[in-house]
Parts: sequence; C-alpha cells; structure tokens
Amino acid sequence: MKAKFLFFVFLITSVMFSQKNLILNGGFDLNTDNWWADNLKQNTLIKKVGDGSCMIVQYVGKEWKSGDQRINISKGTYAITFSAYVKADAIQGGESYGAGIFNAEFLNGANKQIVSENIAQVKGTVDWKLYSKTVIVPEGAKTIKVVIGLQNTPGTVFFDDIKAVAVSEEDYIKIMQAEAMAKRAEAIAKEAIPKYFENGNFEAGLEKWNGSGHVSTTDNKEGNSAAAVTSKMLEWTAIDQIADVPNGTKSIEVSGWLKALDITQGKESWNNGLFIIEFTKDGKIKTMEGQLIGKVTGNTDWTHFKKNIQIPAATKKITIILALSDCIGTLLADDIQVQMLSE
Repeated sequence: MKAKFLFFVFLITSVMFSQKNLILNGGFDLNTDNWWADNLKQNTLIKKVGDGSCMIVQYVGKEWKSGDQRINISKGTYAITFSAYVKADAIQGGESYGAGIFNAEFLNGANKQIVSENIAQVKGTVDWKLYSKTVIVPEGAKTIKVVIGLQNTPGTVFFDDIKAVAVSEEDYIKIMQAEAMAKRAEAIAKEAIPKYFENGNFEAGLEKWNGSGHVSTTDNKEGNSAAAVTSKMLEWTAIDQIADVPNGTKSIEVSGWLKALDITQGKESWNNGLFIIEFTKDGKIKTMEGQLIGKVTGNTDWTHFKKNIQIPAATKKITIILALSDCIGTLLADDIQVQMLSE
C-alpha cells in the first residue's frame, strides 16, 4: 500500500516538475524581487529550500497583510497546479477567516476577479508542509493574481518554493486519478490501524467520543474532568466510542463511575441513565444484544460499575455507550475502562 501511495505522489510530482514554473522568484532566493512586497520580508534562517523564504509577521492587531504576483495565462492552458511550502508560528486565528493563506485569483481581461481558489490555509503552529491544488482555468481568465498573506490575525507565516505550473488536459486527468487513488490508499491504510479504546477519563475532553455531550470540570470522580450527557426532552441522548477487538480476545472487562443529577425515569423501566456495551461484526451488525454495565436514576453519588463479558463469536468491534434513554436529567461518567482478556 505504501509503495502504491509513493508511486501516486511521484506521478503528480513528475507532471508538475516537467513544466516551467510561472512564478518568478517563488523561493525568495532573490529577496522579494518580482513580488508586490510591502508586507513581505525575506528570511534566510528559516527556510525549506534554497537560500531564503518569505515571512509575514503581525505582532498585535488584526490587519490584512499580504503580497502578490501576477502571471499571464498562455492561450490553450487547461489547468494550473499551484503548490507551496507553508509554515505557521503562533497564528491566533480566532474568526473563521483569520489565518495564513495562499490564494490564486483568476482575473478576466478587465482585471475583474472570476474566481478565487484557496490553496493553503494555516493556523496555530505548523511545521513546513507542502500544499498543492490543481485548478481548471475558468472561461475568460487572462491572468492570475497569486496572493500570500496573513489574514486579519497576529502571528507569523512563512512561504517557500511557490510554484504555478501549466497542465494539459491529459495531465490533469492523470493528476486527478492519482490523487483519488492516493486518498483511497491513505483511507485504507488508516482503516487498517487498530482503534483502541481511549480517553475514558475524559481528560482530553470528548476526543475519540461521538454524539451529544459536554465536559464537566466541576463534578468529576478523578482527574480534572468527567463526561456529562444532558437532556431536557424524552429522547435518546448519548455519547459513544467504537473500538476494535484484537484477535484472540476471549472476554472483556468493562468498568466505570456514574452519577445521576435529577434524572427523571421515562415511561419504561429502562428509561434511565445507562452505561452499555454493544458487540458487532463491523460496527453495525450485532453479534449479541447490548449488555448493560450500569444504570442510575434520580440523584446519586458517584457509583462504580464493573462487568466481565465473554466475547461473542465473530465480534470485531465494541461500542461503549453512555446514554440518557428517553429520560430527562444529566448523566455524569468518569474513569471508563476497557480491558481485553485473552484467557
């Protein structure tokens, strides 16, 4: 799988670098020559390739700081592949548009924008990363305004090895096919990585968990936080996490702490705060009915629940569920543990 992925990357790269770069001084080895550069500075210490890079910095405030370069589109050009190495340092972001950006604006003969394509957008602190995007030239486009900037936010962004390469229709099809196959290969490889049960103590918030819940930092059993599931209506409200069952697993021990806050039981006896485990072949097809680990209702103190269950045949995945089953109130949960046993 890795060999196939590398082949796809090589195919895209070979198509790009077999053609002329339309950007002049895209590596900023010649200071900021060829760029409209009021806010651009060359940096010869922090760079990805060559002798320098471009730096845009804003210590305070939320001004728009940028530079650009205009390039002509040759007649008959079908598409253009844009690429650049981008690095971010403490870009605060905030609003959705606050970021370090690399855009390509296609203009008509009257210098009016037809479309703007975002090639890269970075926030926070990110090491050098190659961003690339292939764009079909829109009808009527005559020039391209390549824009690099720091968009209304404090921080620092670096750019290096900026390229714009004309691509034929034939090469465009190859690139799209290669990118699609590379994404598929990456998805398959990611799917093959075992998913272990994690963050049962909710110290990382609700990371790894799905569904409707929030984090309590004022009412928890251990550590600094617990999970909370709240409902004001008689409906199913829950968070859950799916994990793989390793080969050879014979049984599973599941435990955790629950607490009820003003949970009003629903119409049925099982309409309470619930701690459940489900066993499936693939995350959907059950190998047995869900097993109750614990339940709470009304108002309770922190209560510990633990259960050991034999793994049903053909089980490949488990789902840990913390739910309010058609009832009103708040279910708190903490220190959820899952132990796979081979004996």
